[in-house]
Amino acid sequence: MRKVMFKKISIIGVGLIGGSIGLAVKRSKLAHEVTGSTSCKATLTKAIKRKAIDKGSLDLGECVKDADLVILAVPVAEMKNILTLITTHLKPDCIVMDIASTKGEIVSIAEKILPKGIFFVGTHPMAGSENRGVDFAAANLFNDSVSIVTPTARTNKKCLNKVSQFWRKLGARVFSLSPKKHDEVVASVSHLPHAIAVSLMNVVSRPELKFAAGGFKDVTRISKSSEMIWKGIFASNSKEIVKKIDIFIKELGDFKKALEKSDKNKIKLKLNQARKKRGQI
Repeated sequence: MRKVMFKKISIIGVGLIGGSIGLAVKRSKLAHEVTGSTSCKATLTKAIKRKAIDKGSLDLGECVKDADLVILAVPVAEMKNILTLITTHLKPDCIVMDIASTKGEIVSIAEKILPKGIFFVGTHPMAGSENRGVDFAAANLFNDSVSIVTPTARTNKKCLNKVSQFWRKLGARVFSLSPKKHDEVVASVSHLPHAIAVSLMNVVSRPELKFAAGGFKDVTRISKSSEMIWKGIFASNSKEIVKKIDIFIKELGDFKKALEKSDKNKIKLKLNQARKKRGQI
């Protein structure tokens, strides 16, 4: 039998991200077996058909039994409940990691709930799309992406290194941030842009939408994302997002003043600053 990173990986939540992890794991041959669980039987059937998982179960305990790595790919609001339900079914030395967009609250909850001998590592792959479901999963989703790991003083270093190596093998560039710093950073580069896209869509009238072209579509693309997922993200990281919104409002106010005064030099400065920053991405 070939040597692999994990004998069994269990993915709870086989949607876009969970399904893509399954496909990438199987492509890279990182496990002998990949199992999946979700509340919808049809989703499991699709995931098996797409070969994102080898087999699936609606029973969480059955899914995670004997797993070396359990990946929580569920919405932020469901994390605490899922952790509570799987705890007694995890084998000793099992690694549990999440892929949620916020970290402070989730890492704290996981470290309180999971018993000694079960190792939690918070992670966040900065990859995805506005689409939902395993139908849109792709093995190359994480190629040249950024994946953040969020260790604390309680994180097992050996498990942290193994999880970091796991993401690298899926094609990601791995960075380490504290849970608090992670939430500050993603509030800027992920959560604020989403709030702006949603707000922009909501201020444009329906009659005006027929004139929307490429630029508008690019800026507002992410507003098509699942409200069920994003309401949990916004609630979980609300304090940091509010701080970033205040900074954005100040910046927009400065731009407004420049327009009111027809200050072409100030407008040019703002445009050049943005263009140069965007060029660094």
